[in-house]
Amino acid sequence: MQQRKRHIENTIGGRGPGGRGSRQHKRNIPGKVTITSPLNSSLKNKKNAFSKTATSPQSCLKSKLETFTPKTGQKTKSVNIYIGENFSVRLNEYFKLIKCINDNKEGGLIQYEYDPFRRVRNMKLSEHAQKLQDVPNAGGSSVISEVMSYEVLKRCFGAKLLKTEMEVSYFPEGGSITDYVCEMFSTRLGVSVTRAMKYRGEYTDEDAEKLLVKKLTGVIQATQNSLENWSKQILHVWATSTNVANTIIKTYHKLPEHIKCNTVVIVTIAHNSPEIFFNM
Repeated sequence: MQQRKRHIENTIGGRGPGGRGSRQHKRNIPGKVTITSPLNSSLKNKKNAFSKTATSPQSCLKSKLETFTPKTGQKTKSVNIYIGENFSVRLNEYFKLIKCINDNKEGGLIQYEYDPFRRVRNMKLSEHAQKLQDVPNAGGSSVISEVMSYEVLKRCFGAKLLKTEMEVSYFPEGGSITDYVCEMFSTRLGVSVTRAMKYRGEYTDEDAEKLLVKKLTGVIQATQNSLENWSKQILHVWATSTNVANTIIKTYHKLPEHIKCNTVVIVTIAHNSPEIFFNM
């Protein structure tokens, strides 16, 4: 009886191979990291989290978003997570994004969360993101938001920069312009970047409507006047918080179809990212 008890301890939780007390279980595996992601909380909060082992960090940078399905006994959704050297991205609607991009007639709205691991000035950016940061643009104080817009689309979705803001030609000139042109999911896209924020007070439905109508109308005008052959445009909205993002989303669904057109609106909740909003 004692021998049987000792055998169970060794094989399940004791000193046997793979047991909780074994050297094999405790040994760290070089080049591996455990990715944890609770469904409704920060990536850093491990309570009620599910996990999967993935290579890191270099191979994570080369990979696409990986799909994780938590096993909690409750009805849940698959979540896509990208964890790289500079930031993580959490997205629930990866396949909807692909569909929206590839369907030239239909638009749509996608939301994801962005968590940086370091300041932008300390990030090792991709070659084309660095180009967006270095080349002249049409003015304004939104360079960092445009750079990180492209960096996220490249790292997570394989976007490839085709033209910067000043390389795109329009006729007639003088109207709204797009921030950069890229190819993603084999589709040529114009990308316009904006920021949803408010210095003082609560971000209201009126604030969201004013921003969306202005930017979506500008997207339509830029597409009509552009001499480039893109299929459709992305309006990439950086939001300072979940509340701001929810206000943008709620307002978007109330807009008339001729304003939304076939534009894909991506709303990104940027956690701990003041430089995206204030170019610090």
